[in-house]
Amino acid sequence: MSDSPASNHDAHFIQVAKFNYAYGDHQVLFDVDLDLHREDITALIGPSGCGKSTLLRSINRINDLVEIARVLSGSIKIDGVNLYSSEVDVISLRRNVGMVFQKYNPFPRSIFENAVYGLRVAGIKDKSELEEAAERSLRIAALWDEVKDRLHSNATGLSGGQQQRLCIARAVALKPRILLMDEPCAALDPIATARIEDLIAQLRGQFTFVIVTHNMEQAKRIADKTAFFYKGKVIECADTMDIFGNPKNKLTESYITGRLT
Repeated sequence: MSDSPASNHDAHFIQVAKFNYAYGDHQVLFDVDLDLHREDITALIGPSGCGKSTLLRSINRINDLVEIARVLSGSIKIDGVNLYSSEVDVISLRRNVGMVFQKYNPFPRSIFENAVYGLRVAGIKDKSELEEAAERSLRIAALWDEVKDRLHSNATGLSGGQQQRLCIARAVALKPRILLMDEPCAALDPIATARIEDLIAQLRGQFTFVIVTHNMEQAKRIADKTAFFYKGKVIECADTMDIFGNPKNKLTESYITGRLT
């Protein structure tokens, strides 16, 4: 991936253009156009099955692991580089674009080994470097003070909210520029959800976030921009306050007022 300099809030940092995507013969994204700004938090909202998660998983090409998944046409670019070009190193792409899933999924290993997992995969073996990276990523995830005395305990012994923050630490350990989150609070209770939202707010400006959420109140609380998806299409994308306060499209208005599900 290119590391060429670009100004903050570059509208073309992540650019989705006429992107069409299918699973086998079933098309799920239709001519998706979306410009995501550098260091913004963008929420993707819409009914279940409308293509939000498919787009998210296309940004780091994790959908490549689904045998029947395929790009029909169009492009997704980061800093002008087409992610589906044959010249793109997918491993490098995924180091630059971290992913946090709906269901927290720490490995059945120690907290420390979860935090440094990506670094070990990348071939880093130096003990001091791994220790520094573990502390840095756990601090970023607001988890260090809670786990620093039990780093070698099994991660599955943490609470659900702590496990999700550990997954965030694991994602940021490789210093990605982009963090994708697929309903990161869906499996959490309200208190743990508030902790994750606070964490995302604290990290504003450090990463470019793209977050799929069914919780419209959450989108209003944390997102700079919101994109409304319906039946595989982007119906409207604008500043979050405009989407919820003055939507331009009738479908958007119907969805956010609960008349469309």
